[in-house]
Amino acid sequence: MIFLGCDGGSTKTEWLLVDHTGQVLAHRIFPGCNFAFWGEDGFRDLMVRSVQTLLADSGITSQQITSAMLSLTVYGEVPGTEEFFPQVMQSILPDCPLQFSNDSVAGWCGSLAGRPGINIVAGTGSVAYGQDSAGNASRVGGWSLFFADEGSCSWVARQMITEFVKQADGRHPRSAIYEELRQELSITHDLYFSGYLQTNVRQDSSLLAKLQLVVLRAAQRGDPAAIGIYHRAAEELTEMATAIRQQLTFSAGETVPVSYSGGLFRAGEVIMTPFRACMDRESFVLNEPRYSPVLGALILAARGFLSLEESDAMADRTAAQLTTAPSVQ
Repeated sequence: MIFLGCDGGSTKTEWLLVDHTGQVLAHRIFPGCNFAFWGEDGFRDLMVRSVQTLLADSGITSQQITSAMLSLTVYGEVPGTEEFFPQVMQSILPDCPLQFSNDSVAGWCGSLAGRPGINIVAGTGSVAYGQDSAGNASRVGGWSLFFADEGSCSWVARQMITEFVKQADGRHPRSAIYEELRQELSITHDLYFSGYLQTNVRQDSSLLAKLQLVVLRAAQRGDPAAIGIYHRAAEELTEMATAIRQQLTFSAGETVPVSYSGGLFRAGEVIMTPFRACMDRESFVLNEPRYSPVLGALILAARGFLSLEESDAMADRTAAQLTTAPSVQ
């Protein structure tokens, strides 16, 4: 049996093709596949190029794939995606059994190996997804990179932008945030930052999320404003998990596991220290993610074909073989 998993987000689209033992046949990373940004033609072109490259790497045909799970950003959020995505992918992978989900589902399945609990994604955007032991599901967040997605890299950057302009105006005292942002963007005049937002960030939302790294450097220098942003991010992400716990059915006294994925958590203790404190306060059990989201998609593709134990063995062997995948621009 051969399984195909795809984790398609706003920043990158990662593909894995493996056999049922976990032997990796192909692994590739492409640019983000956000349909809302690419449009129909751009999305289709990216998917065609991705699949053709993956099949060429592996030397197999689409007919040989037992099952595929494509966990894609904005699936089920933008009208028409639940019809358009299957239509496009079936034309690219004829005779291949296809399943689709939002990318938040792959994040949950990977982090918790498909077990009951809650996963919080804080990357370019933020979203939380959970399932209880009865298979009931709930999702919270993931509304908008520019106006919501609290606790995400984009949200952290937005808080920093507010702080920077207030410091530039003299409404707040200047700190490392002010210095780091000017240095990052080679700003020689504060108002030029407004032009950067209008001409660059509006055209490429990933640039907003990348500004989170400016906040991180400021926090590592001990900037109270930057540290405070990460503490507020931890509170926002915890609020999402609490909302999901209230919407699902966990037995009385049951400790609910929470895991996490996404680029914000690569900030290390700057985010993890306040995040752990919030989790402890709300009586969650924080679990390190067991697998990556693309492995979560792979596990979902294998459901109904492998037992939970066989799926674990497949994922363990696959994870052991993975190194940084070659990317194709």
